[in-house]
Amino acid sequence: MKKSITMLCLALCFVSAAGFALAATCAKKIEITTNNGLYIIKIPKEKNYKVYPYVTKLLTFNKDVFEKTDAELVINAGYFDPNNHKTSSYVVIDGQTILDPTTNKDLMTNKEVAPHLKTILNRTEFRVLDCGDETKYDIAAHNTRPHFRCKIVHSIQAGPMIYPDLKLSREYFVAKDKDGKVTRDSITALKKCARTIIGLKDGDIYIIIANIYHKRTLPEMYKVCKDLNLDKAMNFDGGGSTSLNYKGTDNPQYKNFEIISDKKASARKLKSFLVIK
Repeated sequence: MKKSITMLCLALCFVSAAGFALAATCAKKIEITTNNGLYIIKIPKEKNYKVYPYVTKLLTFNKDVFEKTDAELVINAGYFDPNNHKTSSYVVIDGQTILDPTTNKDLMTNKEVAPHLKTILNRTEFRVLDCGDETKYDIAAHNTRPHFRCKIVHSIQAGPMIYPDLKLSREYFVAKDKDGKVTRDSITALKKCARTIIGLKDGDIYIIIANIYHKRTLPEMYKVCKDLNLDKAMNFDGGGSTSLNYKGTDNPQYKNFEIISDKKASARKLKSFLVIK
C-alpha cells in the first residue's frame, strides 16, 4: 500500500502515470511520498532553500552533520575510499575546490584504473549555480562548462548520470569484455542495493532513496526517473552509505525522520553530504 508523508499546509496532490504522488499545486515545503519502498523527496524551488555540500576531515555520521548544521534535510553524497578516508569525488564550496580526488594517492596510482583516470575525474556532479538574478541547479560532467552567464557556486561529484542517459560504462563504473561479460561493477550498479539518487525537474530538486529493505539496481532507478519525467538525475553514493535525516512534520510519527542503510541497520560514517536549509 502506498503511504504518503506530505509536508504541506493545504494542498491537492496529483498522481502520475507511474503511480507516484507528486507535486502539489500550492506546495512550498519539502514533500515526501513513498511507493513500494522508494522515498521520493521534492524540494520546491519556490521555497528558496539553501542547498550546499558539507565535508568533514574525519568520517562522520549523517545524523551528526544534520544536528550540527541545524539543517532541514541532509543526505549522503560523494564517494570516498573507506581504507584511507580520502575523497574519490570533487567537491566545490563557495567557488573553492574543497575535496580533490587527484590528492588521493591510492586512486591516482591504481594501475587497474590508470587508463580510465580521465573518465573517472570527469564523472557527473550536482551543481548549484549563480546565474545573476537567480540560483539554478544542474547535473553535468565535471569538465562541462556551466550555463551561459552562470558560475558554479557549489558542486558535489559522484555518478553515474542516471537520466536521461544511464552512463554506467561511459563513466567507468561498469566494464564488459568483448563477449559482453561484466568484468567490472565498482558500485554494484547491476545488483540490488540501497540507492541515493538526486534529480531535477522544472527547477525543483528530487531525491529518490531505495532503502536496504527495498533495494534497486541502477537500471531500475533509471526506470523510476523516467516514470517521474525528471529532466536529469544522477547517482550519489549508495549501499551502506545511503543516509537521510529530515526534521519532518508536526506528526510525531515522522518527527526527525531518518533512513539508514547499513548491514546491521546502523549508520555508516561518511565524507561528504548535501545539506538543505
